[in-house]
Amino acid sequence: MDDGHDIRAFLSSCEAGRDSASAAVAACLARIAAHDRAGLFLSAMLRVSPDAQDVASDCDDARRRGARLGALHGVPIAVKDNIDLAGMPTTSGCRALEAAMPWRTAPALDALLAAGAIVVGKTNLSEFSFEIRSRSSLGGDTRNPFSPSVTSGGSSGGTAVAVAAGFALAGLGTDTGGSIRVPAAYNGLVGLRPTWGTIPTIGVAPLAPSTDTVGTITRSVDDAATMLSLLAAARSPSSDARAGMRVGVLRQLLGTSVEIDAGIDRAKAALHAAGVEVDAAPDLPDAVLPRGDHIVDEEFGPSFDAYLRSNFRPGTAADSLAAVIAERGFLPEYEEVLRARAAPRSASVRAAILARHAELRGALTRVMDRFGFDALLYPPSAVLPSSMDNPMGGWAPELAACSGWPALALPVGRTSEGMPLSAELLARPHAEATLFALGRVIEASAPRPTPTF
Repeated sequence: MDDGHDIRAFLSSCEAGRDSASAAVAACLARIAAHDRAGLFLSAMLRVSPDAQDVASDCDDARRRGARLGALHGVPIAVKDNIDLAGMPTTSGCRALEAAMPWRTAPALDALLAAGAIVVGKTNLSEFSFEIRSRSSLGGDTRNPFSPSVTSGGSSGGTAVAVAAGFALAGLGTDTGGSIRVPAAYNGLVGLRPTWGTIPTIGVAPLAPSTDTVGTITRSVDDAATMLSLLAAARSPSSDARAGMRVGVLRQLLGTSVEIDAGIDRAKAALHAAGVEVDAAPDLPDAVLPRGDHIVDEEFGPSFDAYLRSNFRPGTAADSLAAVIAERGFLPEYEEVLRARAAPRSASVRAAILARHAELRGALTRVMDRFGFDALLYPPSAVLPSSMDNPMGGWAPELAACSGWPALALPVGRTSEGMPLSAELLARPHAEATLFALGRVIEASAPRPTPTF
């Protein structure tokens, strides 16, 4: 498998007889062996699927018989280890859940398997999906393949690294605040957070159900569109970027990085060349910005407790968050926040936070209506990662999370030191087709960065 392939190129190569699922999976497993727990020591994978090669052989046999399993026939994918796959533990990166066996495969993942995808393994993440780096008690720090001394981003960092490093062709992750789009940005990939509620979250470890969603990390915009059509069980209408479309740039999110600004300028120029009008959007009012109290603090404890009680086979996992805390099988630095989030919650605080989310939706709607914008443009992070610590990238990813609107992060080039640059597009609910149309234009102007190993 050519590591530059996206899904479409891989399937075309298989149809022409130049590639196969068996060869692709073998190549992915070889790269995992060479670079994950050896070589660069990327630590993206928590577990490799023992039957991936057998499943690939079955896919090739079906192809030889003239049978097509679906839109992902033989495509190797990586899955964040907070999403259930029958027969493999779902750990959330936590040592206390190392043997936690789910009852069944999550419906979202099942849709990809039904379309012919092959899971090469489960990926490392920020433990419990708490942070925007990917550090867990099971897997340690997931390292960035463009610069292994810095973080991959999080919390779906293992999935992003797996796709960027050639351990898989595409990945499935989750996004509560920026957990798909930040690691996609830091690893030169396309990260899709779909409209909240579009994809079922049954069989997915909760962080904050009011903003949790499953999403994708891919090598191209077309791959994101293909996967969304399967995950959402409905085909998004096609759309092309066209003259008359309008995009607003949220300049209050640009930060101080000259190189990040240059990436956004590159995206603006590509859109303008395609006939899309690009203008400055007004700043959003401070009162609606996603700062202060966070819905995760109010929802994690009760939702994770309910998940532990119902999601796993008896005897394979702790049956409450209190039991997890008592076992102390997690990152020591998480003890304080775990205890705080496990404490009794205030319904009034939760209601106030959700009311602010509604105010943000209203403010975004007014901006879009008043100026006729089809999408908003900004960087998903105001900083580039520089260490293994949490990057202080600002609140940009929370716009989609708190509003429930769909967002797409995609590459817009590299820094002078070779690190990926990224832009994010935000559109109205269920306007993913608009994101894809605009994203294809930007994508065509800036080839996807790839690690040099």
